[in-house]
Amino acid sequence: MEQNLDKIKNTLKIIDNIEKKYKIKRNADVDDPLLYCGVAQSNIINDLSEDVKAYFSEPYKPAGKSAFFKNYFDKFMREVGGARVEQTLYRFQITEKIFLYCAFWPWGTNPVKTSIRIGLICYEQNDTKYFSEKLKGEF
Repeated sequence: MEQNLDKIKNTLKIIDNIEKKYKIKRNADVDDPLLYCGVAQSNIINDLSEDVKAYFSEPYKPAGKSAFFKNYFDKFMREVGGARVEQTLYRFQITEKIFLYCAFWPWGTNPVKTSIRIGLICYEQNDTKYFSEKLKGEF
């Protein structure tokens, strides 16, 4: 578990990067200990994507592509709540049952803004508890 914790902490450095470089602030309303959420102006998303790729690689589900079947049959996609055509989803696999993700969710009501979500998905409840304790304050 410690090895996985180090991988996760190293990848979460992206949060400091986006907050400093792009002046994105964490949404204080999000109380999930394994989720970071901020709001960015949509015009910086292309630049931000390049930084995210350095940590997460290419998008698991790029904007402009349908995820219709993935939304129904892919466990990871179901765990993050699925993705619409205009949304981008990056995934970093830690183990077969633990994934970090970064998602860009453009606002339907205000397309000049995009929510940035960075989270940890654990398929096992024990992993969720462990990482919630060990990563307190990291997201």
